[in-house]
Amino acid sequence: MLDRAKTVDIMSDERNFRTYYYDKFGIGGVEEKKSLEILLKEKPINVEKLKQFSLRFAMPAMYRNYVWKLILGKVLSL
Repeated sequence: MLDRAKTVDIMSDERNFRTYYYDKFGIGGVEEKKSLEILLKEKPINVEKLKQFSLRFAMPAMYRNYVWKLILGKVLSL
């Protein structure tokens, strides 16, 4: 039988599989929100990179509308 602490560790690994995957291969942690913020600070904003980011990672809710408008060309980058 698994003890409670080990069960919690397994569950957290399952929820955050990308971090586990990157750590396993020695790449280091990937913080998606910080990566997105870096992409949005680029001048001009690289829409192709945003498209790739949105395909690979969950989009944080606070940026979702703005990023989709950028990708669809409905708003100019600031």
